[in-house]
Amino acid sequence: MGMRITTNMMMNSYRFDLMNATNTLAGSLDKVITQRKFNSYSEDPTTATHAWRIRRAYAKNESYKINNSDTGARFNIAWETLGSIKTNLYDANAKAAAVRGLTDSTASARQPLGKVLSNTADSVIQAMNSAKYGDHYVFSGENALNVPFTWEKKDGKDVLLYRGVDVNAKKVDMPDMVQNPRPDWAPQSADDYSLPEPGKMPATSNDPKEQEWIDYYSSDWAKLQALAHEETNVDLGMGLEEDGTTGELIDGTAFNMALPGIAMLGYGVDEDGLPYNGVMAMKALGEIFDRCDPKTGEYASKEDEANANKLLDRISDVTDYVSNSYSQVDTKKTFLNSNETRLKSQGDYLMEEILNLEQIDMADAITSFSWDYYCYNAALKIGNQLLSQSLIDYMN
Repeated sequence: MGMRITTNMMMNSYRFDLMNATNTLAGSLDKVITQRKFNSYSEDPTTATHAWRIRRAYAKNESYKINNSDTGARFNIAWETLGSIKTNLYDANAKAAAVRGLTDSTASARQPLGKVLSNTADSVIQAMNSAKYGDHYVFSGENALNVPFTWEKKDGKDVLLYRGVDVNAKKVDMPDMVQNPRPDWAPQSADDYSLPEPGKMPATSNDPKEQEWIDYYSSDWAKLQALAHEETNVDLGMGLEEDGTTGELIDGTAFNMALPGIAMLGYGVDEDGLPYNGVMAMKALGEIFDRCDPKTGEYASKEDEANANKLLDRISDVTDYVSNSYSQVDTKKTFLNSNETRLKSQGDYLMEEILNLEQIDMADAITSFSWDYYCYNAALKIGNQLLSQSLIDYMN
């Protein structure tokens, strides 16, 4: 004898099936609205995991593009500024070279040329300081929030400071690291230009060898070397990986966006006290020309003549040095432009992959929704056709 199916049993089964049809319809509607193949991880764990990895790569790519754009803007400003400075230096160098000889017909122009050189030196510093990206000074190295170059009067003469350090620093040799190894408080990395951490270096020492290191690190020369070799590494999608042994960045995995102005204009003085810095060399040559005879252009002394010839060569060397810095900035600017194109293409490929993984075929989605909607309506009609409760159902 078969089991009797009561109306309550039919109603319970119907409610269960109706709920499934409703949920299925709701899921199909969500896919049509969102145009996504899945809206929760549980729907397709494998594809969802893969899509998450691609989306993470896409988010990093967007960050790289922002960094590249920010760095590219700085280098564009630096490129324009150095191009202008290079032109001014070439012009000043040509004018100064024209009055080198005492018998030159233009020798009488030395005195007024001295003022031109001094003004050119001022204009170079103004150009370096006015190169800004937002609130950041482009040529200020790591400390981009503070002006790179400032003038200071010392014994009646103009002294040029870079981040508070006199650019006319006398060279101080680093102690021999074989016979006099670095003290514990000194930097132990392979970077010979880094300075001790603040507060770790003692003021003086009774040990003569340690005092050599204190004198070296306390000198303006060591400070300028550190400032000239500053680095600000930024991740532009090249890996940004560290060496597992030394903890230092692996070359080629990051981009150095620092542009220390002191490295582009030079620093220090020679054995005669004549500056290697291009701006100070023009100032010194301007002072010598200013002392020349206004009519004949004759130098005030033989020492002035000798120094003038050295400074003329020095300005020529600095002009070539600035031109080389300009070329290096131009090369990096070109790299940043090509890297921007690469990152854009990479982002497009990643977005295409995301769409392939997540975006649903709308024709299939609408077809599925239509079928689920038809099933839902059919389920509602079946509910209207169910019999009312029997006497046995009522008694139960």
